[in-house]
Amino acid sequence: MNNVEVMEKVNEALAMRRLNFTANMAETYALVDGLYVPTGMYTPVRDDKKGEPSIINGKSFTDQYHPIQHTDAFSVLGEMADIADIEFKNVGSWGNGSGVFAQISIGNSGDIGGSGDVVGRYLSVVNSHDGTRSLSILITPYRFFCRNQIAKAIRHAKEHNRIISIHHDRYGQARFAELKYAIGMANDQYDYSEEQYKRLADRVVTMDEVKEVMARCYPLPVYKNVGTPEKSRLRWEKIVIRLVENFKNADDGRVEVMTGWNLYNAIQGTYQHNTKKTSTYEKSLIMGSIASQARSSLETVQNVLFNGDNEKTQHFDFDRLFASVA
Repeated sequence: MNNVEVMEKVNEALAMRRLNFTANMAETYALVDGLYVPTGMYTPVRDDKKGEPSIINGKSFTDQYHPIQHTDAFSVLGEMADIADIEFKNVGSWGNGSGVFAQISIGNSGDIGGSGDVVGRYLSVVNSHDGTRSLSILITPYRFFCRNQIAKAIRHAKEHNRIISIHHDRYGQARFAELKYAIGMANDQYDYSEEQYKRLADRVVTMDEVKEVMARCYPLPVYKNVGTPEKSRLRWEKIVIRLVENFKNADDGRVEVMTGWNLYNAIQGTYQHNTKKTSTYEKSLIMGSIASQARSSLETVQNVLFNGDNEKTQHFDFDRLFASVA
């Protein structure tokens, strides 16, 4: 795949979702004593080349804010044409095009556990015009069977400068030149991730460890002044039962049941599949609550299985429920 072919894919993906507009900055005005006077602030407007430009989100910025166009944000993928074959997996947006994200496959990673359980090599590109984030390129491994996102890699990428961010300012365009080299470092990140996943696949777990990890990830919710309402308890019980079933099912037997890899993916799969498929679902997988839960659950698994944090905590309600369904 060459640069031209990559950009054709980019333009097609954005046009299909009406995200190929130009974002310009329009000065805002305030009504003062019956007259509209400039505020010195600016708001993003979208120009679709059809009719009048429309306000994107109503946010106000100083003249230092220079929006990076969505088409420009994804043009960096063209620079990857000589690094990997690119395939778009998910493209979405929020807030009238205020933000756009895409997940791009750049090839397969290793076979985890030797059973054909393949982890894909993905990049997630996120751009916004609402001031919530800079243009970001995240390294996000994806598991093909149940498409569980493993977001621990995102934090590791930040710690090792493998999340690439470009701010919406006058210098933003100049920084694009740095991205080809930076994205080329992604393979190092995947090598690290693959090592961690294989370590989990090799770790045999006990039922006591399984119960402890699950209890820490899914404790009974207790609210200040009201305790645990019956509706919340029933919902929690339903989730825990599904979690245990996911663990015992082990992806329909594709992975070894009594392993850290199966334990982690049962937990993460429950996070994903217990979430309603709203318009912000895919966004949450990349940078929202689901990604946060994925990160914390993997940390919990690793703490219990590898870091000596195996002191049993008191989870009486969980213990009773677990004993009845495990």
